[in-house]
Amino acid sequence: MTAKEKRDWLNRARKESKMAQALERLAQRYGEQATGLARHSEGNDAFKSSTPKNGTEDSLISLADIEAQFKESERNAKTAAAEIYNTITAQIKDKELAAVLINRYLNYMTVEETAEFMGYDVRTIYRKTDDAIKKLSVNVMVCQSDT
Repeated sequence: MTAKEKRDWLNRARKESKMAQALERLAQRYGEQATGLARHSEGNDAFKSSTPKNGTEDSLISLADIEAQFKESERNAKTAAAEIYNTITAQIKDKELAAVLINRYLNYMTVEETAEFMGYDVRTIYRKTDDAIKKLSVNVMVCQSDT
């Protein structure tokens, strides 16, 4: 497994978390649409549809689907984060290197934020990240991502 593939594996939680956030915002928008449609149709019997599905019902169905996807994505993010944390703490015995990976890949800090937080130069964080990633065993990561 290359360093890039290891970084991609470490970035799984961040990517899934971003997807969950996007789905959450979409669910909010669908909820607002459904609420707006429901308010708009109240008291307006002359224009109500006689079909069983109306705009409000469609919006509520879409909302339920998006909320289910959001919850699944949120679960995937938590599972990925737990796998990443367990791998880091099991394989990286140097506490500073482990802290760099945790800040970068689980706290979603940028290199600059990690450097400032840990009191290092940005170049040092790049070096420590590379050193830590080299220490990660391919076998454990592959086994954990297959489960």
